[in-house]
Amino acid sequence: MPGGANLGVPALRVPQLFDRQPHKRSPSILFDGGMRYDKLTTKRQRGWALVARNAKLLRSIAFASLFLVLLFFWRYQVHVEIQLYSRGWIRNAIVPVRPLSSTCFDPSRIASSAYNTTLAGAPAFVDVHAGIGMPLGRDCYNFAGTLPRQPVDGMILPERTTFHTYWRNDLLPLGDRQIALLHSLLATQDRASTSVVLWTNAASPSALTNLPILRPLLELYGERLEVRRVDKQALARGTPMDGHKLLDMADKQAWVDGDLVRVLVLNALGGVWVDFDTIMTGRDMRVLLEHEWVTQWDCYDKPYQPLNGAMMHFHRDSPYLCEMLHSMASSPPPAKNSVDWGSRLYHKVWRSIIANGHKPFKILPYCFTDGPSCRLDNRLPDPFGDPRAEKRWGSGRWEDVRSKVGNVWAVHLHNQWDKGFPRGGWVDEMILKPVMAQVDGYRNSNSPLEAAE
Repeated sequence: MPGGANLGVPALRVPQLFDRQPHKRSPSILFDGGMRYDKLTTKRQRGWALVARNAKLLRSIAFASLFLVLLFFWRYQVHVEIQLYSRGWIRNAIVPVRPLSSTCFDPSRIASSAYNTTLAGAPAFVDVHAGIGMPLGRDCYNFAGTLPRQPVDGMILPERTTFHTYWRNDLLPLGDRQIALLHSLLATQDRASTSVVLWTNAASPSALTNLPILRPLLELYGERLEVRRVDKQALARGTPMDGHKLLDMADKQAWVDGDLVRVLVLNALGGVWVDFDTIMTGRDMRVLLEHEWVTQWDCYDKPYQPLNGAMMHFHRDSPYLCEMLHSMASSPPPAKNSVDWGSRLYHKVWRSIIANGHKPFKILPYCFTDGPSCRLDNRLPDPFGDPRAEKRWGSGRWEDVRSKVGNVWAVHLHNQWDKGFPRGGWVDEMILKPVMAQVDGYRNSNSPLEAAE
């Protein structure tokens, strides 16, 4: 109070809330290395505690997220396929319907050719079209199972059917997988009416016939197995590709030249084309030979690549093949390592044929020859998968796969030349071992073998 000091009473001071307080010092400061209270150190300690709490929280979130992801994939299957197409390319190469040639479907040309109109126009007993896509469950395999196991009475079929395949001798040597395909054709298909021609680009057929791996098959099957050299100039004579500058085109994948060879060979001789990256199941192919056909690429019905020629059947001098050769000759050159002369060619020609009022060639459902090309839940398993994983399937799944294999005619392997069939895997047990049993029977018997069921 005023004048209080004069009365001997010290003046009172009320502490203010924001007054700066002096640091308290302790004698221990002399003995603890000089450590003292520091606001910066305190903040750092609090920061590290916060980081520790946040790290613990982040770990909890990470574990919870991982659990949810695993739960999601356990309950759901995710199918993602992304393909990018130039809109300009679609407008120019896909959408337009190209005109047909003026001669391929001309009745006078057909009448003067080797085309067998009796076979082509005969009523069919077997319908290879389901009428809808079959991407679900066992639908495709069940439909395949409705077709007869052997030709039925009244079927008009070729007296003889030749299976053709092609091997680029300059890319890879013949190996066990190629030998397996030849056995699966020759030992299981009707001995009296079928044969195989192995085409090669080697300078002479002897480049293959002298191979120790092939010689036993030539001795076993005799005249039913023949090796021929591909002469594209000779095969193209009299066709729209006669003398064309693109006849000698080739690529390192054997796609472009392989696609050309299959059309030239079937046009010249007729029969069934089988790519070497295929294995036959042993089911009788004759039940499919009332029609001329290519196959569906997969169960997804790709809009710009729906068809496949890894297996195809056409008669000699077929107007369908004539149109394919016309399209090759009159269109821009194919890109290397592309399917421009394969899948896209067949689709383009098919659209042109129906646009001009002609009956088109047939398209076999994907599973007939290419069961692995579908979704995880209904496709055939990986032909090169680990047999140890397959042992954990259980009898139910094993028998399901076996019944699917028994209903189809082939399994397309899509190259993968560096892989072999694992011993004890499903291909080995369900296809190769039964085929080799037929081979043993072929060696020990002179009577025709029944087609495998």
